[in-house]
Amino acid sequence: MELTGSRWAGRFIGMTFALGGVAWVIFALLVLGNVLAGMGNYALGPASSRIVAGGGAGSWFTMGILAYLIVAVGGTGFTAFFYQHIEGTMGSALVGGRNIGAWIHLTLGSLGSAGASLIMAWGGFQAGAALLTTDVGGGGQNVLYVHTNILSPLAVPIASLMGIALLGYLVGGIVLASGWMAAHRKSKGS
Repeated sequence: MELTGSRWAGRFIGMTFALGGVAWVIFALLVLGNVLAGMGNYALGPASSRIVAGGGAGSWFTMGILAYLIVAVGGTGFTAFFYQHIEGTMGSALVGGRNIGAWIHLTLGSLGSAGASLIMAWGGFQAGAALLTTDVGGGGQNVLYVHTNILSPLAVPIASLMGIALLGYLVGGIVLASGWMAAHRKSKGS
């Protein structure tokens, strides 16, 4: 069997590059914020290192960043291997309903997971910053205030975006499984 390329693998890799670019911008701003905060300028908020070290509500920041890197960026890129295997190696073209399903997988899965994790990271940064003392650029708030006014309002949007991502992953799993089965039927029939 001759190996061919996969248009869907290329699309998932393209999305990975886009999400990776967003990650680069986020980390560049975090580094700049840390440098500025070290000089007493809190224009970008307190140093993210203080938010992470503070724990508690700031752990949403850490988990959001990790989820973004692992699930949104890494997962999207890794998924390209599955599409390459189905389309390129096995020779099963994803056309018709499978093509639509792959678009759903790419958009809902990638953007849903990216949105949920970035909202979580943003909420954790805001919450952690609010808990820090004012002398380091924080808000000097208490835990009850932070959970009531910053984190609680984010729970439903995060859960909704996670549900959207899961729907995208489910559709993608069906697309990949049906493409794999079609390729196996085709190889047994020839």
